[in-house]
Amino acid sequence: MNKNSPLYNDEIDLIAFLEIIWDGKIKILLIILISFFIGFVYNSQIPINYLNSLTIKPSKSTEFLKFDIVQKMLGTNQSNYPNAIYGPSQLNQSNQSNLVKFINELEDYEEFLMVILNTKKIQDHFSKLNTKDQEKELFKIIKLLKIVVPKKNESKYIINFKWHNPEEAKKILQDILNLTSKNIKKRIDLELDQFLELKKKLILAKDRNRLDYLKEQSAIAKELNIADNQVGNVNLSQQNDLSANIAYYLRGYKAIEKEIELTENRDYQNIKLVEEEINSFKAQKVKFADYNLYLMDVESLNNTKLYLIISILLGLIVGIFYVLISNAFQSKKHLKKTN
Repeated sequence: MNKNSPLYNDEIDLIAFLEIIWDGKIKILLIILISFFIGFVYNSQIPINYLNSLTIKPSKSTEFLKFDIVQKMLGTNQSNYPNAIYGPSQLNQSNQSNLVKFINELEDYEEFLMVILNTKKIQDHFSKLNTKDQEKELFKIIKLLKIVVPKKNESKYIINFKWHNPEEAKKILQDILNLTSKNIKKRIDLELDQFLELKKKLILAKDRNRLDYLKEQSAIAKELNIADNQVGNVNLSQQNDLSANIAYYLRGYKAIEKEIELTENRDYQNIKLVEEEINSFKAQKVKFADYNLYLMDVESLNNTKLYLIISILLGLIVGIFYVLISNAFQSKKHLKKTN
């Protein structure tokens, strides 16, 4: 019988333990409610942040066909497209390439910082910091924006932006994307102007070299009194080849002088056509990427449910301990009185 006593006493203690908790259920419930209220107030004091996610897709527009054609006319297009007429697959490749340019421009964070540093929240925050701390804070601010690259065989990028106000986040993203498009367009316009100027210089330099050569050949023909063509029935391809063994002055100074006149009075219609196409492209508004800010996903980063669950559990633990300790003190007092 003595061997079984400890087990019997343990069962009695467990029943007594549960009875104590049941008798103190009102106190435990009150402590849980107080803990829940404290957790709720604490959660309400934490600044709410949202993760604003925007999907960026390749533009469906054909407006960049003009840009690709201008590149071909300038001789700067590195694409593998054989013609100026594009099929659906070539158009998709072109639009995907323009999206990559857009994302690359966005990833330098220049436009993001220009916009975000003009917001009231950041300006108020920076006004309290010295120059050194402001520089450190810039690295934290940059982390607010993250670009998720597409998976294999996908073309969609996702921009994740952490901000406390979804409506303000929408405006900030719109300003960032608009500024990014504007900067890319400005750079492309400048590059086209530079390529056109280079093409002009190359053509003019080539013509000047040609004129110098023709004037030399004309002077030789006049010296030899060769007025008319003396080449005869020489193959035309040889006549046009300056490296051929046929002396150019044999064509006669009349023909050479005429070529000099035509070269000097050349109107460069091809260059004018390219210039018109460039000006037309510069005047149009280009959409580098396709997105809809009204379809932006917004998710709260504050885990309210977790905070409240933790508050309830803490209240339950504290309540049980309070009831057990309170019962222990009452038992001691009762024993003292009975003794």
